[in-house]
Amino acid sequence: MRKYVMIFILLMSLLLSGCTRMAQTQKEGTTAPAAEENITKENAAGETETGEEEQMNQETEYEMTPMAIVAVRVGDRCFTIDLADNSSAEAFFEKINGEDLEIHMSDYGGFEKVGDLPWDLPTNDEQITTKPGDIILYQGNKITIYYDENTWNFTKLGELRGGTPEDIEEWKETFGGKEDITATFFTEWTE
Repeated sequence: MRKYVMIFILLMSLLLSGCTRMAQTQKEGTTAPAAEENITKENAAGETETGEEEQMNQETEYEMTPMAIVAVRVGDRCFTIDLADNSSAEAFFEKINGEDLEIHMSDYGGFEKVGDLPWDLPTNDEQITTKPGDIILYQGNKITIYYDENTWNFTKLGELRGGTPEDIEEWKETFGGKEDITATFFTEWTE
């Protein structure tokens, strides 16, 4: 027992000394030892750059990488979409990347709007209980946007971004009801 107490005391003193050194470093306004190292690295042009320059280059590179934003527009309302991670969503993205897709959608069952796609997509069906905002591929050639729940064998393409009670209410106003809608799926790129 005494042996364990001694080990515990030793570990705590090591821990506290590390915390104390870190606190002193922050208090004095100096950088931590790892940040003080002037690590050099060759870039693609064969020039040497410091660790700080490399970090700035990586941040700049990240900021400059365009990112795709997938969205759907109904009338004057526009919603961004988070695509699912499957081959169906990838194929859908490829089809609408650079070319808007306008789909005439009708109400079905009081819980979804459904429309025919102009092409077939690969399916990844699984038993799903949908929730408002889910975008589903049905039978490989129909796209649905849910504003209520349903359980069936579907392929999830994605979901509308959000999910707050206010978002769900807006989705129900936009996609709910017996009236047909025209939904335009499209992709935009950040600069």
